[in-house]
Amino acid sequence: MKPDLNEIKDPIVDLYYPSKEKRDACRALSAKRRDYPTDHVANLELEKLAAQISNYYSKRTLDLLSEFCCDPEIINYRLDILEDFKNNPRLGATVKKTVDIMLENDRKNVYKLSTPDSFSTLAEALEAFEAYVECMEILHNFYAENRERLRSRGVNAMFAYFDEQYQSSHYIELKKECAELRAMIKDRIRSVTVAINLDETLVPVSAGILELSSEPYILKPSVLDRIIYHGANFQSKKVLKSARNRYNGKNMDGGKDISAADKALFEELSSLTDGYVEKLSEVLEEYQKITLKDMYAISYQLDFYLGAIEMIALCESSGLKMCRPVITDGDTVIKGLFDPIYFREARTYNLHSKDKRPVVVNDISFGEDAGFYILTGANNGGKTTFVRAVGICFCMAQAGLYVPAESCTLRPADYIYTHFPKEEQTGINASRFTTEIKQFRTISDTVTPRSLLFMNESIQSTTPKECVDIAAEMVKIFTMIGVRGIFATHLLELADRIVALNEEGVRSKIESLIVLTDEKTGERKYKVVKGKPSQTSLAKDVLTEFGISYEQIEKRLSKPQK
Repeated sequence: MKPDLNEIKDPIVDLYYPSKEKRDACRALSAKRRDYPTDHVANLELEKLAAQISNYYSKRTLDLLSEFCCDPEIINYRLDILEDFKNNPRLGATVKKTVDIMLENDRKNVYKLSTPDSFSTLAEALEAFEAYVECMEILHNFYAENRERLRSRGVNAMFAYFDEQYQSSHYIELKKECAELRAMIKDRIRSVTVAINLDETLVPVSAGILELSSEPYILKPSVLDRIIYHGANFQSKKVLKSARNRYNGKNMDGGKDISAADKALFEELSSLTDGYVEKLSEVLEEYQKITLKDMYAISYQLDFYLGAIEMIALCESSGLKMCRPVITDGDTVIKGLFDPIYFREARTYNLHSKDKRPVVVNDISFGEDAGFYILTGANNGGKTTFVRAVGICFCMAQAGLYVPAESCTLRPADYIYTHFPKEEQTGINASRFTTEIKQFRTISDTVTPRSLLFMNESIQSTTPKECVDIAAEMVKIFTMIGVRGIFATHLLELADRIVALNEEGVRSKIESLIVLTDEKTGERKYKVVKGKPSQTSLAKDVLTEFGISYEQIEKRLSKPQK
């Protein structure tokens, strides 16, 4: 059963934050933003991204992707940990396996442990404690052999925690008492000689223990056995076969089974087994003093990093690069950017289809030359995918992850605002237009010069001329504030106003981007470049997409009429 993360207290070992103060500062900032718009989660498809990274703990991963941490120390703290796991594959495999075993063992075996009433339950309990000891030994030995290779503060702090547990008096006592209990069981009883009393019809009526021995009992052939087997080697397996079959998980006469016999023997030897129970209680007492609370925290944090490494490996196996972002307070420059959501969808499609969907990489920068972009181009040309890729790149970088790009120097955003109206919400509609303006009012109340704003086909609910006028005013307001962002739109006239808007002294200079399309064939290139939009190709492209074009009509009319 997965633990409720809300019930997990702050861990001693924190692979997310370098200190309690840093963690508290991030939480305070998140609390302050509690009423901010959260459209970015759906519009950037962060839930899908979180599930790609950590399916088991996707909610916690989503929280980190939406945290918008701007602290370079926290971001680099996480990136250093990620690179330790990336550069030392055995590190992740060893820690995850041992931690998972300890937690599963605690949940299934130790947590439900009660006073044993049979030799089998006694053995299970002892094996549970020995499994914990073995895991601690593995972690201790691994760190002793590999500590020189581990660079990050977080990973070294994690092993310092393991070592503290390893050196604790409780663990030392637990290990010693486990060994003593194992020796008691091993040395005291290896065989039991039982006498069975029979009645006149040879039916067993009572039984009792004659002798206990620390040596296995060796069944020797009697005179009768020698006569029956005619001097052949005595085959004890044949003699005992019937008895074994009757005790092999099947009911014995009278409805009893092997577990009942095990419990009966345990009870019969109470003078001896009381010592086992007492020793087991001592072991349990020491175990309970060793908290596993931090193991649960380490488990869900490991999932975050190991999932991110799997994503890197999957992308690189397909020829795409992911890189460590460089956090800066200057210009943002991203090269070779792609959308990991589209990559996964395209990869799945390509595995089952002959015609392949390409994953095209693009470049983007935010700085003094250009801080806000008007993006235009044909439908299905990749505008939305490009905008989403830019937003995801910021979310992953600020969460302390590698980003889907060949290189990335990035100035963090204090928040990401998005406005992506659904297709069915476009078209002239007064109420929708009012709703849209109210949404922008909400954004303008909290947006800052360090924020990002992504709009996709916004301002589409009134007349074409009013759409352009209002869109231009909105862009002017946000660029005056200094917001960085992208506005993907079909309003080509908006791109014509860029020069005039820049002349008004905006803090974020506006630039035009276009997605390339083959003018002759209409083939989408999915490449985003700086440039002015075509004034004629868009309308023709839209009509062609819906089956209305001069060439199509001409072809239909040229066919013989029936």
